[in-house]
Amino acid sequence: MGRSYWLLLGGFLTSSLGTWIYRLALPLLVYDLTGSPLGTGVVYVVEYVPYLLLGMVGGVLADRFDRRRLLVLGDVVSGVVTLVLATMVTLGVRRLWPLYLVALLLAAVDPLYQPAFRAVLPSLVPPERLPQANARVHIGEHAVNTAGPVAGGALVAAFGYQAAVYVDAGSFLLSALLIGFIGGRAAAKGHRASRQGKEQGRWSMAADVREGLRFLRGDRAVLTTAVTSFAGNFGVWLLLANLVYYLSSYHGFTPGEVGVVYAFQGAGAVVGALLGGRLIRLWPPGPIVTWSLVAGGAAMLLMAAARGPVLIGLAWTGQFAAAGAMVVATATVRQRLVPDHLLGRVLGTARMIAFASIPPAALAAGLFESAVRDAYAVMVFAGLSWLAIAAGVARSPLRRLTAGDLRTGTAAGSAPPAESPRPDPG
Repeated sequence: MGRSYWLLLGGFLTSSLGTWIYRLALPLLVYDLTGSPLGTGVVYVVEYVPYLLLGMVGGVLADRFDRRRLLVLGDVVSGVVTLVLATMVTLGVRRLWPLYLVALLLAAVDPLYQPAFRAVLPSLVPPERLPQANARVHIGEHAVNTAGPVAGGALVAAFGYQAAVYVDAGSFLLSALLIGFIGGRAAAKGHRASRQGKEQGRWSMAADVREGLRFLRGDRAVLTTAVTSFAGNFGVWLLLANLVYYLSSYHGFTPGEVGVVYAFQGAGAVVGALLGGRLIRLWPPGPIVTWSLVAGGAAMLLMAAARGPVLIGLAWTGQFAAAGAMVVATATVRQRLVPDHLLGRVLGTARMIAFASIPPAALAAGLFESAVRDAYAVMVFAGLSWLAIAAGVARSPLRRLTAGDLRTGTAAGSAPPAESPRPDPG
């Protein structure tokens, strides 16, 4: 894959380790302070609302500026903000709004960071190895997630919440250091075009956003991946938003046992990514996405019957294995069919669409649980929703997309190239 790819992957996985520790520690802290399912659900609302506001902006920045420098800057800012959060926890701040505010600031970095990360990846590997590269990113991310929640639970139990957040801050700073060593030539695609556009007075944030939206509307296959992710995220986040509360309140799990369930989740994603990386080279993406949704829906239905950390963890293994295969397939579709000079914008917008369903799902889950206290009904609804989405995908434009289309980077019915010039490949 090359030195630059491994540096990028190493930096990403380093920050992912700390992030999952933080994502376990903060809901546990809020639950400890409030004992409320709505309070823990609001944590996820705060974390994903910035995607609605900044997703397209992050895509424009990824297409117009040096992607490597954007990644380094994002890691540095995240490290500093996380240090502020760790300091607040150390000082014993018990009011919720300062914790939510800092969590919001930290979450605001991610929609600016992720489009640059996803868009720089195809420039660092040969096109024929892109499915393997995507699979390794997803495998690595969730392999880290297998260890991260267990480490987070152990850190919280042994040293308190502040230790977990300090580790997260250090992971961001180390990630910035690793990504800083990536060669700038490949990672800077789009930077020269940005400079030329500014010198000629033609650069416009709004025009760039419209250009990305025009391509996304015109390419039905890429648009289908975004809409499918939107619907799928709504279903699974009805469960994820209250998972910590469900495990703690319904079953009385300790932080360590909660970490075990999350570790099963990460293991499932690794299995799914391995499978998805192989399948996308052999099968069309439509059947992969369809059957992944069927398997994931069935796993969520099994979740309602599972008891104990192992059986619940195994149910989550199935769900995240299905989701992992689907993520590899949809990521490869987007990266192969979208021109490089539009890649950041289209990925950022698609990610914004996908994540737009998470805040309302998290809020709905918290409100429903507070009013009715029936997590099992939510699990059944979520599982059935994934089965319904699978039926829709089976009839969508994805069914006409072939494995050959991904190899050539073109597909029948795709949007024509945008009118603006491509960036210089140097």
